[in-house]
Amino acid sequence: MGNKTPKFLKHYTTIEYLHKILAEGLKLGNPENWPDKNDSAALRAFCRLKGEGIEARAICFAEGEEMMHNWIEHAQNGCCIEFKEEELLKKIKSLNFLSKFVQYKSAKDVTKSYLEKIGTNNIPFIKRRPYKCEKEYRAIWYGTTKESPKIPIDKSIIKWITLSPEIPQDKREKLKSELENKYDIKVKFSNLLVCKDWISKFDNLKPKKT
Repeated sequence: MGNKTPKFLKHYTTIEYLHKILAEGLKLGNPENWPDKNDSAALRAFCRLKGEGIEARAICFAEGEEMMHNWIEHAQNGCCIEFKEEELLKKIKSLNFLSKFVQYKSAKDVTKSYLEKIGTNNIPFIKRRPYKCEKEYRAIWYGTTKESPKIPIDKSIIKWITLSPEIPQDKREKLKSELENKYDIKVKFSNLLVCKDWISKFDNLKPKKT
């Protein structure tokens, strides 16, 4: 399972947690709380194989392009933070987290012999194939304490923040202005549900003269 440097890294989250990230850094979450229990099972097995009392915390980023799946799953009325990949990876690696791209497999691919072959440290980086569109990059901490180190974040490593396409129109401009004024970071709107360039191509169609 090779590693590679991603071209960009996105983290989908709520507006409330965005403020916490910018104030306190990125906090890794408990995989047991993830809605995808298939994914939780892989992290649980990893901890069991690492030894008694071991717990894991993880954070996930998407290299894939913006899709409705990402918003619905992680940030329906939230935002997407796009990080400058080299700077973020330096911070992650300085903390000695396990980190790499996720590999997407079907259940029939994940046999006992396959899991033994790839080794314990690669088990947390296996995910079911339906999530392949995410192109996920994952960072994992593990140890005998319940709290992992936070990844320090400053605005210089953020390219921009994109607001969810499902935030009501009457709230978007105000939220954009508040975030830009408070953090001096570029904020833009997702055009996933309303892309003017796309719509204009259809609106400008006229019947041919006969």
